[in-house]
Amino acid sequence: MSKIIPTNRFKKQYKKIKKNPRWRKIFQDTVVFDKNHRSAWRYVMDCFINDQPIPEYFYEHPITLTSQQKQLIKNRLGDLSEIDIRGLDLHFDGHNGDHLLLYVRTNRSIIYLIGIGTHSDLFG
Repeated sequence: MSKIIPTNRFKKQYKKIKKNPRWRKIFQDTVVFDKNHRSAWRYVMDCFINDQPIPEYFYEHPITLTSQQKQLIKNRLGDLSEIDIRGLDLHFDGHNGDHLLLYVRTNRSIIYLIGIGTHSDLFG
C-alpha cells in the first residue's frame, strides 16, 4: 500500500479546480472501462493506494521537476541516499486531455501530489 501526501501547492490548486464545472467529469463521471463505476479521480487514487499500475488510457509519463519541487521532496524524505524520485504526469481524460495530475512516486511507496490543473495552469 502506498501513502499519498499532497503538497501545499497541490491543496490550493485542488480546492480551486473542485469548484470549476469543467472538472466535474473528472470527479463525478465514471471511467468507461471501470467495472466498479469509479470517477477518473477515484480510479487513479485507488491505483496509487493499492500499488496498481495506471492504465495506458491516463497517459502516465515522466516530467522534469523544477529544482524547487525536488528540494521540497528531499526536505520531506530526509536521507536520500537510497531513494529514487520520479516526477510523473497523467491525463485524467486520456492522451489528448487537458486535466492533469503532477506527482512524484518514490521507491519508498510514497506518492507526493504536487500539482493539478490544465497545461496552461501548470506549465504556462
